Amino acid sequence: MTEIGEELLSEFSVYKAKGIEIRLDVTEGRAELKSSGPLSLPCAPIIRYVNSMLQNEKAIEVKDDSVILTTWLPPIPSGPFRRALKAEIDILLRRKYVPQAVSINAFKRCSCSCTHCNMVQSPNEELSTDELKDFIDQVIGLGAISIGFAEGDPLLREDLVDLVRHVDKDKAIASVFTPGILLTEEKAVELKTAGLYAAIIGLRSPISGEHDTARGVKGAFEKATISMKNAVKAGLYVSMHTHANPGLIESGKLEGLYDLASQLGVHELTVWEGVPTWSYMNNERMMLNDDHRKQILDMYRRVNSTPEGPRMFSMTFFESPKLFGCMAGRRWLNLVDSGDLTPCTYMPISFGNIKEEGVKDIWDRIRKFPEFRCKRSCLMLDPEFRSKYIKKIAKSETLPIHIEKSD
Repeated sequence: MTEIGEELLSEFSVYKAKGIEIRLDVTEGRAELKSSGPLSLPCAPIIRYVNSMLQNEKAIEVKDDSVILTTWLPPIPSGPFRRALKAEIDILLRRKYVPQAVSINAFKRCSCSCTHCNMVQSPNEELSTDELKDFIDQVIGLGAISIGFAEGDPLLREDLVDLVRHVDKDKAIASVFTPGILLTEEKAVELKTAGLYAAIIGLRSPISGEHDTARGVKGAFEKATISMKNAVKAGLYVSMHTHANPGLIESGKLEGLYDLASQLGVHELTVWEGVPTWSYMNNERMMLNDDHRKQILDMYRRVNSTPEGPRMFSMTFFESPKLFGCMAGRRWLNLVDSGDLTPCTYMPISFGNIKEEGVKDIWDRIRKFPEFRCKRSCLMLDPEFRSKYIKKIAKSETLPIHIEKSD
């Protein structure tokens, strides 16, 4: 730590390998990555990506020795963040992709009965604790930096705390995605103690009755807001999560959700686009048009350029071809309760089953699929991709359908 004029400057290394060193400079609450070494030039796009977010967006937390940019990325610096940088460098220099973000949608039980549900309605028993731990070990071995426990409601799993604790925090962050019916103060503290990084809690509307109807549970809105407060109090990073459909934007309710997030004191509002999939994969009316996306991006820039209130995470921005592009099959891998692995939460297409073969073999198969070779926007929102693969799926088919049947 050194004094420069009246500014307090903190500079330290966040990644070092042969040919490159990346440092984080924190000056008066602003952070910037800098690089040195012969590989600095070819790795410059990575630095630009991260600095664009650091300099143009509101971070959750900036300290003298660390930055929490978003609930969706590891702290800077940290072991998981170093792994993320290595993965991006490997993409640039070697065209090698690893499943950095891994979602576990392998929980058959849920506390809600939602109008739009991603749970797999299969006769399979839930994967065992040992099976899930082995899966976590395998994906971390491949390079995962984020493990998300998601669909249905992971809080109904008696072993959730044990599973969170099992994630190697030197290599990956652990997050829980929940409708927020069951997150008590005690459970939030227990999860925080086990090493949970973030709680992502969903709201469909800022109007309580509309949210309750969407969840199929009376009082779901009140319970979700209480859960968010419990998570914040426990010291977790908390994001209010929503899927934006045309009505949510046109009615101004997306702005209403942000106002509510501000009132509750959560750290972030996450806005994902509505994606027709699984049991509602033919409901394309929920898809946004370009004007809707422009409104989201305008709100995203406005919110993140002001110091007050929570930050906003936008899938429309993050997965745009100008930034990372569609994560499915490139940086994202998803597990469902049958043991099948799909390229992301939204794509109901299996490339293999962990009960029959190793995760690496399945990931290698995914990486050979031509649709995942180039950077583009969300494939599940792409009309050409949907026509070629999704609309061919018969209503009678058990999901996820295997790629050999879909292709």
